[in-house]
Amino acid sequence: MDVKKPHERVLCVGPLLPALRALQEAIQRQGYEVLLAFTADHAVAVSISNPCDAVIVDAELIRAEGVTLAETLKLVRPEIPVLLLDHREDQSRRESLPKGVDAAVDGRSHGAVLAWLAAIFEQKHGWG
Repeated sequence: MDVKKPHERVLCVGPLLPALRALQEAIQRQGYEVLLAFTADHAVAVSISNPCDAVIVDAELIRAEGVTLAETLKLVRPEIPVLLLDHREDQSRRESLPKGVDAAVDGRSHGAVLAWLAAIFEQKHGWG
């Protein structure tokens, strides 16, 4: 007997619409609802008006006026998991995370993003 998983909402934040749309489609195929934001301010506004269960932030937008976007989002919802998409070959940013970021993956890999989402929601709901 299949157990229906709770509906999860994911906020994806990044400056490039084509990249966000591709990520949105990959995540939606897994059954998650996806909201998009294109700037740090837009991401905060969306997260206030539409509570999300996870946030995925492109590394290009992680800093906003000296405070990380992740820190600001966690002021709204301290428990929200935040994933950093890092598109660089050099993995140094993935090893030393900005404040407020819970994990980082290679932003070129939708599989890594989907694996992270599955892991955090399995942990949250005990689906394992």
